[in-house]
Amino acid sequence: MPEAFVALGEEAARGTAESTTVGYIPVKNYNVAKPDYMAKKREEFRGEETALGPTTEERWGEKWDGLPLEIPFHTESGVAKGLIGSILKHFFGHVASSQNGATGQYRHMFSAVADPFDENALGAKALTLNMNHMLGLALKNHPHTGGRVKKLSFKQEPANPLMMTAEFCGQKRDAAGDPLASPTFPAANIRCDYNALTVRQGATVSRTGSAPDYTAITSNGTVVKPDSLSLELDFGLEDRQVLDGATSPGETSVKQLTGKLSMTFDYRDPSSGFSSVDELAAWIAAVSSTNFLLTWDTGTQAGTGDNHAFIVDLPACNRLGGNPEFSLIGRSRITLEWDFHYSPTTEYSVGMLLKNTASAV
Repeated sequence: MPEAFVALGEEAARGTAESTTVGYIPVKNYNVAKPDYMAKKREEFRGEETALGPTTEERWGEKWDGLPLEIPFHTESGVAKGLIGSILKHFFGHVASSQNGATGQYRHMFSAVADPFDENALGAKALTLNMNHMLGLALKNHPHTGGRVKKLSFKQEPANPLMMTAEFCGQKRDAAGDPLASPTFPAANIRCDYNALTVRQGATVSRTGSAPDYTAITSNGTVVKPDSLSLELDFGLEDRQVLDGATSPGETSVKQLTGKLSMTFDYRDPSSGFSSVDELAAWIAAVSSTNFLLTWDTGTQAGTGDNHAFIVDLPACNRLGGNPEFSLIGRSRITLEWDFHYSPTTEYSVGMLLKNTASAV
């Protein structure tokens, strides 16, 4: 199989490839971004030759799009440990990092801001996606610069790692260069797997620190055991070219953060614990609101007494529609869905806390 791997770099100034300080990430799929050239044929009145066909085609600019990376989620990337967290930071726009003085591990709390590209947030920063693959018999690095994170989604299935799909767009693809040396990937014991997941609903969520920059989040709510779950996040990102003399997109805006949590269950009403029957009935009766806390605890220490972990806090979830699917030959199932809303208490609609040994992301 031809050698191929991906490394991320963070650009201090958008469009300037970062191929020195990089974090290596394992990916399930490997593709290069689709280039989109802003090319135009010359269409002017030039006598009879115009009727015979265009003679000139010019490129006025370029951008790239259509690059989703499906990543088995680890709490760190290889070498530059914090760059897996940089994907989350470049989606939300805000992160607060701190170290637990008692246990030693680092904590990174991500939440959305109104304008992720404000000078007080990401500013001119962007991501370089270093796509390394073979050109014939030679391994080459193909840097895709000016990367923005358009969408994030997470999917957890039984007997599988947590899969994060990050969808990117960006400014330009640099010429192929020397491959990145000695790719080193994160260890398997800091991967977030199905057996590391606990889902809790309702009850009191304990959040340590001040909103939205919490340093710990726990819950004693009802344990929920779905067959599978997925979480989708979209900020409505628009990356466009403006009249600034540049030949690639130079203006990025976002709309409103939206998303959906989906979980599939057997359609049943147990004597205790989570009831999919009751959940459906509550929604039919009225607007149904709840909260969820998803915690992946890897069991691998990031410091003395605390582990590498990934926590997703959804403080205000609104139940959406979805009917059970009855089966003659097996269990009836139902897929329950929730969207989520901004909570004045937490100051976010979705917050993510990453615990690892990286001092910054």
